Amino acid sequence: MKVALLEVSHWHVPLYLSALERPGIEVIAVSDKEKSKGAAIAARFGCPEYESVESLLANEQPDFAFAFGRHAEMTKIGKRLVERRIPFALEKPCGTNADQVAELRKLAEAAGVYVAVPLIFRLSETLNTMTDINGPLPMDMTNYAIRFIVGPPSRYIDAGASWMTDAAIAGGGSTINVATHFIDMFRFLTGKPVTAVSAMMSSRSHGEEIEDHSIVTMRNDDGTVGVVETGYAFPSTPDIQREFTFTIGSRKAYFQGGNDRIAYRLHDQLHLGTQTRQTQLDTDIYYPLFVDKVLAEAAAGAKPFVGLEEAEEMMRVMDAAYASARAGGALQLVGNSASGAGA
Repeated sequence: MKVALLEVSHWHVPLYLSALERPGIEVIAVSDKEKSKGAAIAARFGCPEYESVESLLANEQPDFAFAFGRHAEMTKIGKRLVERRIPFALEKPCGTNADQVAELRKLAEAAGVYVAVPLIFRLSETLNTMTDINGPLPMDMTNYAIRFIVGPPSRYIDAGASWMTDAAIAGGGSTINVATHFIDMFRFLTGKPVTAVSAMMSSRSHGEEIEDHSIVTMRNDDGTVGVVETGYAFPSTPDIQREFTFTIGSRKAYFQGGNDRIAYRLHDQLHLGTQTRQTQLDTDIYYPLFVDKVLAEAAAGAKPFVGLEEAEEMMRVMDAAYASARAGGALQLVGNSASGAGA
């Protein structure tokens, strides 16, 4: 399969590359508007580098594209691929608001173009471990609290993506960048849409325009509450890059995750006490799995296991979270459009 990589200065791109060196995959071109990582990646695959998505698509005919880029330009890139009927994967958040994602989804559906989105916890050992213990989804959830704190904004600048500190281009800070996965996972585990949101955000750690600490509280229509805390405050080192801890409860079990293990207690077997499962919680390892899955789905003409519909639903919650933060934490109802998300 001939693959193109679009806007490769995005910091997630290195997580894809080893999977793209497997037999049967040929990376035929890369684009890099930021002029940061493109030359090295093009040299690695022995392919041409282009200065824009438009110039690449004018000269190449890929069978599949992995698209990255600035958040504010993601839907534009997606539209170019839909116009050419090229199946693709688009990095989250797929835009800076839900209406942008909805417009792209409608265009892709009308054209019959495959579009996957790397909401990668749907492929994770975290999910697999919990469902193995708790049973098939949806989970009869009682509580949900995630803490995912990553390194400072300077790491994006060092990676060639200084635009990540510009709210107009990035859409925000740790919430739109990191909370995406855990907003989606709450909806996925419960099998129900989020109906109301409140949020508080701060930029006190680094003083940038974007928030570097955020707490988003979600509620669905049966009253289940989920809390997602994210930030750019972890003092990252090569051995430990982030904090990822969580507690998730159901009618059957209570899970506590962290340090590559999940501890759990079963309500009907409390005499067994706390049991543990070693579980790889590092998020980086899921991207090669994503590459394999989406290329196989696209080749088979299957629908994506996770795509723009799920991204749009996640972004409805995101829009409400930012609206709530701007209103001092006031409750927001999750509406059918970005302009109507607030209560």
